[in-house]
Amino acid sequence: MSLSDLFDRRVRGFRVIEVGALAVLLALALGVYLSKTGAGREGAETAKVQREIQDERSRIRMLRAEVAYLEQPERIERLSSQYLGLQPTVAKRETDPDALVEIARDAAMAKPAKGGAASTPVPPSPVPPPPAAPATTAASPAASASAAASGAPR
Repeated sequence: MSLSDLFDRRVRGFRVIEVGALAVLLALALGVYLSKTGAGREGAETAKVQREIQDERSRIRMLRAEVAYLEQPERIERLSSQYLGLQPTVAKRETDPDALVEIARDAAMAKPAKGGAASTPVPPSPVPPPPAAPATTAASPAASASAAASGAPR
């Protein structure tokens, strides 16, 4: 079979080359259609992600504004006075860290010892641990059985 036979041979009235060209044309059209629908789907997904990003940025701005409101010193001072009974620190009680050693030394000198002489300050005792949680009220089956045997009410 030669190349000229391929162009001249007919199947049901159509040349083989025409049938092949039609098959290639249909395959290309299907490929373009699938590519276009896939690109449209990707475009929609991209737009959805962009909207989500904008929504998240808007939420971040709103949360930052809320934090700024909640951290206002005037508001915190008002709430601490109202609910905790705290008052602002007096200016004469404020100092810098370097002066703390001298303040502690002056306070130690001001306290007379039992014998009349000044003593060194004693560090405060450590904070005791919190009390243990109370035991649960549900009794074990063995305790219930022994209470029933002794005649004790449950």
